[in-house]
Amino acid sequence: MRSRSESVGLSCRVLPWMALLAATLCQAEAAPPPASDVADGLAARFADMELLLCFQGKGSCLPYDGGVLHEAYARMPALRAGHTIVAGNSSGAIPAAFFCCHGFSDATVKHAEERLHNGNRDAVRNMENVMNKVAKLSRGQSTEIEHANLREFVAFALGVSRWHDTRSIDEIVRRSSARPRYPCLIVACNKEVLEDVHPEDRFAPGRLKEIDLANMEVSWKSEVFEYYRRHPDRFRRDHPELRLGDDRRIGRAVTFFVDRSMYDLLSRIPENERVADLRLMEDAADVACAILASASEPTYFPPVVDPHPEKILAAGRRSVHDSVRRRTYYGGYIISMPAQDVRRMLPGIRVLGTGWRHNPLVARELLKNWLLADCEEISQRSEWWADLEVNPDAEFESHIEFRDLTGEQEFQFGVRRAQELFDRDRGLPVFAKQPYFDRPASAAIAPAKPPADMYRDGVGPDGRRGLKTMRGLAPLMEASRGAKRGAVSDPGDKAVATEGHAEPAAASGRADKRYSRP
Repeated sequence: MRSRSESVGLSCRVLPWMALLAATLCQAEAAPPPASDVADGLAARFADMELLLCFQGKGSCLPYDGGVLHEAYARMPALRAGHTIVAGNSSGAIPAAFFCCHGFSDATVKHAEERLHNGNRDAVRNMENVMNKVAKLSRGQSTEIEHANLREFVAFALGVSRWHDTRSIDEIVRRSSARPRYPCLIVACNKEVLEDVHPEDRFAPGRLKEIDLANMEVSWKSEVFEYYRRHPDRFRRDHPELRLGDDRRIGRAVTFFVDRSMYDLLSRIPENERVADLRLMEDAADVACAILASASEPTYFPPVVDPHPEKILAAGRRSVHDSVRRRTYYGGYIISMPAQDVRRMLPGIRVLGTGWRHNPLVARELLKNWLLADCEEISQRSEWWADLEVNPDAEFESHIEFRDLTGEQEFQFGVRRAQELFDRDRGLPVFAKQPYFDRPASAAIAPAKPPADMYRDGVGPDGRRGLKTMRGLAPLMEASRGAKRGAVSDPGDKAVATEGHAEPAAASGRADKRYSRP
């Protein structure tokens, strides 16, 4: 019988080749798949995608989006077939998160419609009046309400029916087994990056930063950067949440909360072209964080601190902490239609927006003074990508000023407006500007069935063709939708006023256009 030491020695002599083999197999399992395999997997996942449905936040007007959803689901097989990517900003993050976790089916759409137009939104509606907010702010009073007021809607998104006895969002998350299962993108702006208030006057703009609207990158102005490099103590006093880097760059103004499939897809866009950092959602807690991050608009709710910044793929930097000490989100208002990166990776997809309400001048200027970016300038570039946008009409807008509609009435306004614009197959943005990056990304995925109107006519100086937008949704509509198709005509819907003459409504490549509201 061998001694223990002999047995150990025998093992060391006889088994090294087995250990080497095991180590080799473990390394093979841990190694990332080849780039070609990743590309093939993404192509298989996304080649059939036909529609990007953007739930565009309109404050407490969720019932309106429910009405648009009702009509879109009835007419577009792409929703029922799973050929849809869902996106959301601001309050639109709520339905986007729901469909990210539960998908589109007769049952889920019916449930979403019911919750969107029957959910209790009194707390939000009571604090929405812009002039009341301005008056409070001028007196140094807070206008923000607690996140707990969103419990009902977060519970809806996470599939938690028993929420009434909860006191916090965290309790709802603990009761949820939901997780991101379908392609989704939710918008939130990055507070520390965008914040540009004067250090000594909270209502005055600091004018210390600048933003590149091509890719939403924020940087210090040259003279400011050089000053702070010479005076690091002053920098730490003025900007305790930021770090001064080796160059002027601070970071992206925006974060996209995305499921794993969209994370893999959008991360293939060159980092100098992508318009946002990517924040991976993996579980119910991440989805709840995305909803709060997007819904927490300035003056609505307090900012949201990301508990897991390690899940962020920061554009242009190895870590988000290279430029900020923490990541805080301040609502999704900044990009009304987050379609640019999606369309550049999936050039064949069509884009539907549930409608956008533009900020009054007072709110626009206040946000610009606080958070650097002019939301109207950005929305014009993002809404360029709309193929059809169900913007509220003047009658609905007049009611919103007085907030005198019930949930059911708002829902019916959404249904009627969607019917009107779907029948015309035309719903144009109020304003639009051509973005800098308007061509497919180098790693773009070809659609399984390329549409005939994917590109604009002609080629640019670089020999590449630009993507065509504002095309309508006719190829996605049910063939049996009725004889109304095309029956209603309006020159304002069919042409774009540009420099004194008319062009076809699909975007032709001019840099700045004014569109008639349908």
